[in-house]
Amino acid sequence: HLYTFEKDLQVVSCSVNREKTLLAASLVKSTEEGRRNELQPGSKCLTLLVEIHPVNNVKVLKAVDSYIWVQFLYLHVESHPLPQDQLLLISEEKYIEQFHIQVTQEDGNRVVIKNSDHLPRHRIAEDFVWTQWDMTEQRLYYIDLEKSRSILKCLQFYADQSCDLMFEAPLDITLSDSGFKLINFGYDYRQDQEKLCKYLTLCVFTNHTGSLCVCYSPKFDSWEQITYSVFYFHKGYSKTFTAALGSAGSHGTQGITFLNLERYVAVYLPGHFFHLLNIQHPDLICHSLFLTENNKTNDTLPHSSFQSLSGSLVLDWYSGRLYRAFLDQSYLLRFLWNTSLDCEKMAILHCVLSCGQDPQFLEGQIIQWISENVSACHSFDLIQEFIIASSYWSIYAKTSNVDTILPYSSVLTWNTVS
Repeated sequence: HLYTFEKDLQVVSCSVNREKTLLAASLVKSTEEGRRNELQPGSKCLTLLVEIHPVNNVKVLKAVDSYIWVQFLYLHVESHPLPQDQLLLISEEKYIEQFHIQVTQEDGNRVVIKNSDHLPRHRIAEDFVWTQWDMTEQRLYYIDLEKSRSILKCLQFYADQSCDLMFEAPLDITLSDSGFKLINFGYDYRQDQEKLCKYLTLCVFTNHTGSLCVCYSPKFDSWEQITYSVFYFHKGYSKTFTAALGSAGSHGTQGITFLNLERYVAVYLPGHFFHLLNIQHPDLICHSLFLTENNKTNDTLPHSSFQSLSGSLVLDWYSGRLYRAFLDQSYLLRFLWNTSLDCEKMAILHCVLSCGQDPQFLEGQIIQWISENVSACHSFDLIQEFIIASSYWSIYAKTSNVDTILPYSSVLTWNTVS
């Protein structure tokens, strides 16, 4: 162990810098039963900055009566380590500070904090009600309320220690200023104390093609139906979806789950519905998949509470395990053979081809399926759609602007749900 803390202390948050020379940790006192106290007057949350090598210097960054979360920036530098580390402190009092930490090497490998008594810092956000950290892009998304409007803002951090406001945009959603929610800042103890289905779900998803989506589901009290919205920022519009929950199974306490699958967003509630939204081409409903409680797919969905991370990674809160989510090509092929709806045939055809696994075998399977089902598809030309879709997905990974070169689909309008 590098460090051990007193048994009556519990870790709220911790983060290690890129070079693994500094550790930031936020700690609170626990009761004798092992539960965190409610931070009554006199209680303290200690936020510490610790040198890892050598183990001989601990700096108290904050000692306050509110919870603090910490996050080091992992800024990319080509040739040499950064002379200065950047650390974010996120406070339960709804402000975010950025610390600038200079380090120096002494006697070979000894890395120590320079001028530890005078660490420069400044506030980069205040009065937010929701915030999300994007580790891959080193971006901070947060929402504050301006004249009762929910404004989404995005800060981009750079290696020269600066940060820019990339954009701000209003969201047509209603948020309360009585609390706040953190996404991708580690485990949040409050998720054990709250029934997830009674609270809103909101997350930002991006991918390497430049797509940016905000997925939002308000809190709901009724189990008759659920509503969620997706803001397609890269397209300039949003869509709202409603799913009937019916009477399938036990409702439990889990809320709606959004998973980032790069070109798709999966939206589901186990035992009730599963939606696979095409975020690059969301215009037509036939390019997305909508399955109800009657479909057997819902029986295979995990019932754990997941948090979607960057790069299709998902975190299981209860087990603490990381998984990589992906679309199962074999299952999709079986689904393609069994479905009778033309809209599902269109969605699954593109979904299977987008997987890109063993294209020769895949195309052989699809050609066989087309030969046996060509007369059973009435809304579009199966052969024409396969030629266009296979051409599109064959160069997708190699070309950044494939949409300017090839059409995505032969279907321009869709007026049926068959």
